[in-house]
Parts: sequence; C-alpha cells; structure tokens
Amino acid sequence: MVYLPRHPDAKLLLVDDDASNCRYLKLRLSQSGFDVRAVYSGAEALSEIKSFTPELFLLDIKMPGMDGFQLCAELKKQDNVKNIPVIFLTALTDTIDKLTGFNAGGVDYVTKPINYEELIARINTHLTLSKQTEELRQNKAKFKMLADFSYDFEYWISEDNKLIYVSPSASRLTGYSAEEFEATPGLLENIIHPEDIEAFRQNVSDADKKHESLVMEFRIINKSGETIWLFHKSQPVIDTDGKVYGRRVSNQDITSLKIIEMKLRDAARELRNVNITKDQIFTILAHDIKSPFSGLLGMTELISSYIEDFSKEELREYVSGIHESARVIFSLIENLLVWSRVQGGRFILRKEMLNADEIARDVFKLYENNALEKNITLKGDIDPSVAVFADKTVLSIVLRNLISNSIKFTPKNGMVMLRAVQNDRVTEFTVSDTGIGMDKEAVTKLLKNREVISTEGTNKEQGSGVGIAVSRDFIKMHNGTLQIKSQSDVGTEITFTIPFS
Repeated sequence: MVYLPRHPDAKLLLVDDDASNCRYLKLRLSQSGFDVRAVYSGAEALSEIKSFTPELFLLDIKMPGMDGFQLCAELKKQDNVKNIPVIFLTALTDTIDKLTGFNAGGVDYVTKPINYEELIARINTHLTLSKQTEELRQNKAKFKMLADFSYDFEYWISEDNKLIYVSPSASRLTGYSAEEFEATPGLLENIIHPEDIEAFRQNVSDADKKHESLVMEFRIINKSGETIWLFHKSQPVIDTDGKVYGRRVSNQDITSLKIIEMKLRDAARELRNVNITKDQIFTILAHDIKSPFSGLLGMTELISSYIEDFSKEELREYVSGIHESARVIFSLIENLLVWSRVQGGRFILRKEMLNADEIARDVFKLYENNALEKNITLKGDIDPSVAVFADKTVLSIVLRNLISNSIKFTPKNGMVMLRAVQNDRVTEFTVSDTGIGMDKEAVTKLLKNREVISTEGTNKEQGSGVGIAVSRDFIKMHNGTLQIKSQSDVGTEITFTIPFS
C-alpha cells in the first residue's frame, strides 16, 4: 500500500549506517510521494546540508562514530537547519534514551521494526507543526520589525491571553514599559477606564469566538493618571490550516481628536440653542411687542389728530399710557438683548460689592406707578447693612423681572414684598406676592425648561415670559440657587442666592 502524504514533495534527509535499511526506507517513503535523500553517517549528513535543506530529518540512533543524538545536537548548531524537526529511528525503548533524544532537540521517535503507516502519520504531523511554527515565527518577526518602529502601541496576545510581544511605544502612551507589561499579567486590562472595561471585554470575547477583526474606541488611565483615548484595532492570527495563534493589536492615541469632537459637539449644541433662542425672540417680537406697539401707535395717532379737542387731564392720561407702553417695550427689548447675549456666551459678569437695600429701592421706584394702578402695596424688608457681591446691572435686571412679574400676577389690593438677608457665604433675596400662584407643573417648567412661557397678567398685562428665563440664567452665572414655592390662588415666593465667592 502506498501512503499519500499531506505534504507532497516534502524534502526529507534520511541518515542510517545500515545501507540496506536505508535504501528500503527511502524507497517506501519515495513511493509515498516524499523527496528523500539518504546518507550513511553523521559526517555525510553535515556535508549534505550545505547544498540541501530538508524539511525533516530521520536519524538512526545507533551509528558508529557520531550517533544520532550527537548528530542532532550538531544540526541544532547550524543556522540553516536548526529549526528543522528531527525524528529518531531506534530499536531502543528505554525511557532514559528517549529523554536523551528529546534533550538533544528531537521532536519524536519511531521504534523498529517500523510501522510505515505510523511513520508517515508522524512525518505529516511534524511537517504541519513545523510549517505552522515557521509561519508563526515569520509573522512574529515581521510584526516585531514593524511594531518596534511604530508610533502606535502594538502588541500580540496569544489565544490563552498571554503576551507574546509588546512594542516599545507602549511607554509613550501608557507610561508603562514593554517589560512591565510582560512581567505583570493583567496590566493591559487594569489600565482600561472603569467605565469602558465591560464593553472592552465583551467586544473582545465576541470577536474571539467568531475569529473576527475588532475595531473600537475606549479610554485608558496612564501611569500619570491621565485619561487617554485609544482607537483599538485587532485581528486574529490564523495560519493556512486555520489554526488560531491569538491576536495582533494596534492602539492609536486619538485623545486630541476626541477633544476636537467634544468641542464640535458642544458647538453644535450651542448653535442649536442659539437657533432656539433666535426663534423664540422672533416669536416674542411678532406677538408680545405687537400689542404695546399697537397701543402706542393708536394713542399717538389719536393725539396727533385731535390734540386741540383734549383737555389737559385727558392728555396727561394718554401720555401716561404712552409712557407705560414705551416702558414695557423697552424692558422687553432689554431682556431680549441680554438674554440673547447670555445664550450666545457673549455676556461677561462684572462683579462688585453692592448695597442690597439701595438696589431694591431703585427697582421699587421703577414700578411704583404700576403697583399704584392696581392698588398693590410694595414692601421692602432689607437691612441697610446687607451687602451682595454681584454684577450691578444683572442684579437690577433680575429684581426688576421678579418684581414686575409679581405685580403682573397679583390682583388689585394685593401685596408684593422683597426681603434680603446675608450670612458669611451668600446673600439671599426673596420676592413674595399674594398673586394667583402656579401649579407644580408650571413651577417645574420655570425652573428647568429652556422654553419661554408667555402668560397674561391679572389686568391683561402683556408679557413675554423671557424675564424669568433671563433671571434664571443670570442667577446660574453667579453660581447661585433659585427656588420657587407657589400655590394657586394663594401666591408665589421666589428665593435666590448669590454667593460671595
């Protein structure tokens, strides 16, 4: 029977001092498709390999002069054949002799009399292993040659998660040397950011099961405690027979790209906010300014057409109405301009130490007439010594908006009160009224929503809703807090703080 090898034309060198055995064995192996050369001594074998490089050696152990063990040891010293597998042919069965053969560099042995089916199976097995080992060695050499000079953090990890190679650039990205990685099992995973480790493990596990390439991004914490973003690419190392030898991995530092990406995301969000603000401003201009402007135009047209027919009292009443419409429009435009600057990040605070009582008195003067029209009592409860560290213009706008809203939503004969107290850390302002109040849903919207909510006052006063939005943003810019307590048909109490720091 002729046994066809899985490695046809594989080159074998047979060494046996028994010429008849040697010729017969060569014939049988040649019939099986191998390319066999035969020599009869160790010296001839060493001479033969100068011009012939076999893929496997078959060495008889018992030979005069240089025995098989000695010849094997000499072959392992020759650069061109030191990695070629050696199978011993022997009648020896003693365990010590077998160990001697393995220690000399042999990979296997076949006992005499030879079972040719077994011999060919062993030859095929070791040719396959040798081929795989050589492919792995060449791949590793190529990978190391490239990775040694790579700017990126490269490594090769075996199928059982042992590091085969780590590139010198590991220290640039991680702060840990290649030697530290090789000496510390688990260091690769230990430096991965805690928030990313589970996703990393799951992705690697899935890729390993399917023998697929893997691409992902995750963070590591380097030796200095800095967070570094990595672009991770890995692919399985598979030989021509489908055997897997682990993964080759490349990690690229993309921290700067991630920072740019986050800035772009923030810019896009700000742009969306600006567009929302712009749309809301146009809505307010189209709706809430239209009403007072209509009144203003109507009264001025009436006066200009019939001025001689009006008494002084009537003229005084119309002019007062014109003034009020102009004041409402001015206040609204001021709020809109300031609010748009805040939303666009163009407003700069200029903090100084201020007297809270003086600021409050100035605000009350602006709204005395509005309160008088509805017979609303304005009451201040602020000690003259109370100070506040704030931007004067901003604080005035916040108090004006809150006082104006309280008057707007308080029925006739009600009361609006402003209190302020100070401790070592903050100044606390409270604006309370006996107005119509709000339900919990309305309070939540005022505190959390960016949406501007327009609501009519108790005397049909027009409003844009932008005042509370401006106030909320200004308080936040001062690192202050804002609280709203309200009950329908009872009243509202708004408290905000401004810290001294």
